[in-house]
Amino acid sequence: MSYMSNRRRSERLPVGFYVDQIVGNDLHRCFTTDLSALGIFVERVAEPMRRSSAIVQLEIPLPEAGETLWAKGEVVYDRFDSLFHGSAIRFASMARAHQRMLREWLWDTRTTDRSLPLPPFRAPSVVSVHRPTPTRSVSDVARTLQARQPIAC
Repeated sequence: MSYMSNRRRSERLPVGFYVDQIVGNDLHRCFTTDLSALGIFVERVAEPMRRSSAIVQLEIPLPEAGETLWAKGEVVYDRFDSLFHGSAIRFASMARAHQRMLREWLWDTRTTDRSLPLPPFRAPSVVSVHRPTPTRSVSDVARTLQARQPIAC
């Protein structure tokens, strides 16, 4: 196991939906790629952003739950590339009801989401092939085709 996976205290769930990150008085639309009960990773288009503190506000609309969670988070690290600015955010505070909703949503999504990785496919050891028995012989089909009248155009 790598160092990064050993230090995780909560299992991350791969997700893909939009969240709003409020930095100071500025609203930034972000896309989240993973979520856990303790934090979130968000990405947005790389553009100038002034952040005088590591503390941000998050508005997290849980898909198919009809609920929006509010949380205060601390930016643990930023990652930049040519197109995107990614931020790993640890939840610093959240209402207990929102914490419970998030844990329940994570559990429900983890147990019911069919888009999550499935176990590897294993081919059956015995393959049976069903071949239907013909009800008409080849000579019967040939006679039927010869008996048809050509269509006049």
